[in-house]
Amino acid sequence: MKLERSVSISLGDVPIERTGRLLVFVLLTFAAGMALVWLFAMFTGDAESSRGFAFGAIACTVLASASEVLFQGRFDRIKRIGLVFILAFYVIGPAIAAMPILGLRSVADFNSAYFEMASALTTTGATIFWNVDDVPQSVVLWRSMVSGFGGLVCLVSALAILAPLSIGGFEVEHMIDRRAQTINYAFLCASEGARLKGIEARIAWALRLILIPYLIIMLVCAFALAANGVPPFEALCLALGSVSTTGFVPTTSGVAGYGSLGAEIILVATMIPAAVGVSAHIASLRSGVGSYLRNPELRYMAIAILGVVSILFLRNWVGAIETQSTDEISRAFTALWGAFFMAVSFITTTGFESAGWEGATAWSGLETPGIAFLGLAIIGGGAASTAGGVKLIRAALLAKHSMGELRRLARPSSVQPIFSGGRVVTFDAMSIVWVFVMLYALTLSVCALGLTATGLKFVEAFAGSIAAISNTGPLLGLITGEEGSYTTYSPTARYMLCAAMVVGRMETLAVVALCSVSAWRR
Repeated sequence: MKLERSVSISLGDVPIERTGRLLVFVLLTFAAGMALVWLFAMFTGDAESSRGFAFGAIACTVLASASEVLFQGRFDRIKRIGLVFILAFYVIGPAIAAMPILGLRSVADFNSAYFEMASALTTTGATIFWNVDDVPQSVVLWRSMVSGFGGLVCLVSALAILAPLSIGGFEVEHMIDRRAQTINYAFLCASEGARLKGIEARIAWALRLILIPYLIIMLVCAFALAANGVPPFEALCLALGSVSTTGFVPTTSGVAGYGSLGAEIILVATMIPAAVGVSAHIASLRSGVGSYLRNPELRYMAIAILGVVSILFLRNWVGAIETQSTDEISRAFTALWGAFFMAVSFITTTGFESAGWEGATAWSGLETPGIAFLGLAIIGGGAASTAGGVKLIRAALLAKHSMGELRRLARPSSVQPIFSGGRVVTFDAMSIVWVFVMLYALTLSVCALGLTATGLKFVEAFAGSIAAISNTGPLLGLITGEEGSYTTYSPTARYMLCAAMVVGRMETLAVVALCSVSAWRR
């Protein structure tokens, strides 16, 4: 198929050695995390949770030992073993991560636990814990740690697996200014490790590249939040939720409950770098901070945020005129900040809600227009980031291409190339972008129809589908106005949402690549 030739790069018949080690590494990582939470539960006197995490740590260790023997070398020559591994991680990983919390009073059944962990690993942030204050702290910590691990896996897989296959947003980068379908890692890193063909070697390279900065951003965010009055435990959970753009909160009142401008500024300073593609950060290390100004995705993000903030603030200003409260400068600033924070939060697909946004509603007397944030969540963040959505580069190219087609109505013979970052975008790149959008819309429609078949109203089904596919779980409550909306979903509906989360995180082009027969040939 032409699509397959356009979006994938064959790795040839080069043996991919010791793939089974990846499974062992993931299981041992889960075991180590469960052991840490077990110690935390013992320290806080949570005996019920400690038993579950102790059992989970032992079970993961045993599974890792068995996997070393059973799976070593069995799938090493499958051409797209990387995509298979990602799919297995997002499908089986939640079941493994759910082991410690099964049987707890705050978790109803396996379906609830699986949904929570699938949401964490895909960095979606949809939760069944509508009242987090009643959930044991050890479970809240584990959920945050799983989301942080999911964000790290997302970044590593983007560089080590999706980039060599020219999917995940890289299909545009690889085809700008050239038609040859060859891998060019120059925009990622000058390291020779980027050109390694073995999947294990590429993952090790990407992990070395990302792990330390990822942890530093998370720890700096946690310490800064704690310095601004957020309790240390909650600061750590919020930091994990923001660096992974998951949006999990450790308290029922959420970020708005702190009422701290300083804390919200810190979260914004964490969410934006997390939603910017890794390539932009690497380019800044090679060429200086000025490269951020030349990055097209950052410019597109700034334009989207400023546009939405301007519209929302003007809307609130008009409402304030009617209530004769425009002279209250402090409330106007609060409304402006609230709109800015919410725009950043949803374009990064995090979903935190600001105390300032509640103040804006009180100032203007107007209800929250959740549809504006829905659009931002669909756009999403940059390629090779923890943010979900269509991705900024694709959304911007679609807008440019649409405007070009409108201009051609007046001048049919004109030739107007599309530029991105000062470079010409080829016809093949635009074709792939349109294919992705069509697949995205098809997936959204199928998911919404499936949810309505379970008895949900169309608005709930449509909002839930967008929240899952864009990996912006908190979006559902903002659209429907109901807290804890996911708790009312049937088990079948939750499994559908889990599937949508996986498709949204892996992206539809990767799923299409997996569906081809050649992907399973050795």
